[in-house]
Amino acid sequence: MAPSPSASGRTRPPARTLTALVLAAVGALSACSSSSSTTSTAGAEGGGKVLEIGLLAPLTGPSASDGLGMKQGAELAIKQINDAGGVAGHTFKLNTVDVQGQSNDAVTKGVQTLTDNENVKAVVTGYASTSNFEIDEFAAAEKLYLIGGNTAQTQGIIQKNPAKYPTVWSITPNYDAYGTEPVDLADKWAAEGLWKPRNKTAFIVRSDNPYSESIADGLVKQFTAKGWKIAGQEKVPFGPVNDWGTVMAKIRSADPDFIVNTDYQVANEASFMQQFLQNPTKSLVFLQYGPNQPQFFELMKKQADGVLFNNLAGLVPAENYEPAMKLQQDWKAAYGTDAVDPQGAVTYAEVKLYAEALAKVGDPDDVAGIGAYIGKSDTQQATGRVVFDQATHLAKQGDDFVPLQSFQFQDQKKVLIAPDKYKSGTFRLPPWMK
Repeated sequence: MAPSPSASGRTRPPARTLTALVLAAVGALSACSSSSSTTSTAGAEGGGKVLEIGLLAPLTGPSASDGLGMKQGAELAIKQINDAGGVAGHTFKLNTVDVQGQSNDAVTKGVQTLTDNENVKAVVTGYASTSNFEIDEFAAAEKLYLIGGNTAQTQGIIQKNPAKYPTVWSITPNYDAYGTEPVDLADKWAAEGLWKPRNKTAFIVRSDNPYSESIADGLVKQFTAKGWKIAGQEKVPFGPVNDWGTVMAKIRSADPDFIVNTDYQVANEASFMQQFLQNPTKSLVFLQYGPNQPQFFELMKKQADGVLFNNLAGLVPAENYEPAMKLQQDWKAAYGTDAVDPQGAVTYAEVKLYAEALAKVGDPDDVAGIGAYIGKSDTQQATGRVVFDQATHLAKQGDDFVPLQSFQFQDQKKVLIAPDKYKSGTFRLPPWMK
């Protein structure tokens, strides 16, 4: 069990690291052949197999940048584990299935492909469908499934009967904080004199999907509870949105103090921001999730400055948090950038959690034992301290667990402005408001 972060804010390394468990469980392994079989190829002198870890990822379609990050994170973790000699006599390879635009048909086909393959011992993902219906499919097939996204959907499925899902765990916490934190921070900045709202009005833009809708609903509730007025709301279809003209006209007419867009797709949010900046209002602008992706900054460059955003379960980019700094270094060595993809941080942690559990349990076919070990684990990952809530199978949220991180682009850099425990800078008034 990993200890809690110390009072100084620095995290003490866990006493039992993955490396220690791996070394305890593994003998000397021969190198894995690049043409290894997916069934019973020898992976060690003791006859270990090359096991498969399945990945569900949107490699094509509007969320392809997320899918690439998922693939890179899983690949990096697997390479590190294999280079260290494998786990319990086995090495790994990745079996990736493209869920495309997250349609039910594409996800169902992907789930079937992975559950039919007996050599796939675990499946990881940032997110696959928009409703997480596949959780029931993997539980019925007694396949280990580690997931990150759509935690409200995960909670809704699992909390009715947690015992039915011993092999399904989410390394991402409940999203409730997504629906409160932007409002709380805005009030905090106003109290500190960092900005002055003219009339405490907000305009909400949402996308027609469960993730966006649930966060937008939470924000409307929190704004109202804090004495703000909702100046307007607009819903856009889920999928590519290129023309924001109608929405912009309504925003400019309302002239709100705070604009929130919960459409998480990177290209959509970049085009939204570009069209807003053509004739900006004196408003703070918060974009849900999309700016975390490196692609957003590639599209925006200097125009990104001032944009607010946040993230749960991505890399905690704080110098006082060693697991994240280590992953940044390894990511740069592997991919040429230290901008760790947030979905990559998720799948990287998921593969590491699975490997640690396998090292402890020993038998890759003991899915129940591996699932039970993961559910009781307490580990320091690059995404924060992962401890699971037994009632929902979600990771716990909080500054001492998986923190909600709030960011702002400043001087063409992503600056962590909350929580205080990890922050590297403070809120600034956006350039279009000066």
